[in-house]
Amino acid sequence: MIRILLLDIDGVLVRPLGYRAALRASLATFAAWMGCGSFQVEEEVISQLEAQGISSEFDMLPLLVGALFDAILANRGALVLAADPEQAAHQVAALHPLPPRRLQVPSFPLQEGIFPAEAAYRSGIYPHLPDALRRSLLLNTRDVFQSATTRLFQQYVLGSQRFSEVYGLTAQVQAPAYLQTYDQPLLDAICRKRLENAWRSGEIRAAAMTARPSLPPRGVTSPAEPYPPEAEAALELIGLPDLPLVGLGKLEYVARQAKLAVESLLKPAPAQALAATLVALGDDELAALERVVAWLRQPSQALRSEHLPEQLELHVVEDTLGGIRSVHTAAAVLQQSGYSVSVYAWGLTDGNPLKRETLARHGVHCHDTWEEILDQMGLAEVS
Repeated sequence: MIRILLLDIDGVLVRPLGYRAALRASLATFAAWMGCGSFQVEEEVISQLEAQGISSEFDMLPLLVGALFDAILANRGALVLAADPEQAAHQVAALHPLPPRRLQVPSFPLQEGIFPAEAAYRSGIYPHLPDALRRSLLLNTRDVFQSATTRLFQQYVLGSQRFSEVYGLTAQVQAPAYLQTYDQPLLDAICRKRLENAWRSGEIRAAAMTARPSLPPRGVTSPAEPYPPEAEAALELIGLPDLPLVGLGKLEYVARQAKLAVESLLKPAPAQALAATLVALGDDELAALERVVAWLRQPSQALRSEHLPEQLELHVVEDTLGGIRSVHTAAAVLQQSGYSVSVYAWGLTDGNPLKRETLARHGVHCHDTWEEILDQMGLAEVS
């Protein structure tokens, strides 16, 4: 039986302290622009967003900035504010506001096929903000050129100099590259070696799937759009730079070619897990992605690849529910295409009780360490 192991990056292979630090720095910058000094959000608020399935800082940051705007404006009555969040923040500063004691992001239903921030917009979240400002904050959150929050966040993530090189934009802040400064491997040397030995020996097939920005598919040269290699940097950090990968940039490339919304491909949609499965089995990246897009256009047609065995096990290691849902729905697609598929979901909590509670509530077996997961998988220890 062929075993395929699909791996999230943030919270699974890497402790994403760089993204978290960039999130906090970006929110503090917006708070300063609003005249709220050195405001900091409580970790519990961020953990609650993760528990709801909101795992990307591209969604977290506009939701938190929106919560800050909404808290300040709640008792101010109707105000005319610019649609641009930075300009609006400076307008708010003129009111000399007091920072809220605690940010509150109201719960809202997530919707498959659209990003959480857009789902929040559709649900009518933050009613005290003018609609043009709400739209600017909560829509197009993966586009550096349209989203003020993502544009600022990427300056901290990449560092000011690299940001300007990648996007051709002038940096608003001067900062080092937070990914390089703060990220930590979650795999210690022994566990990484156990995983690597099993993968390179063929005992398992493996691929990473992530919402991190990444390069476009291999073989694509001189793309018109910027593709910061953040997912690739994480794989280099853990010492597995050649691990097959389906990241945001690869999905964005095929989505643009097919005139699809990239969110229709990203987990929790099945497309990302399907593409990662094919790539793990040896499909060419671009061919695998195009094969999945073709199926997405005609889901009544069977998904086929010469590398797909008749029987397979799909294992996924995640710290949130999005990737697990992607794998379960991908397995259903393969089953409908005539393959026999078993799914095994492994929750890596890294000692976070809220993650454990959320995953366990949905029937996911949880573990605090990679050593526990590798033992349960039966992967050999390094001699």
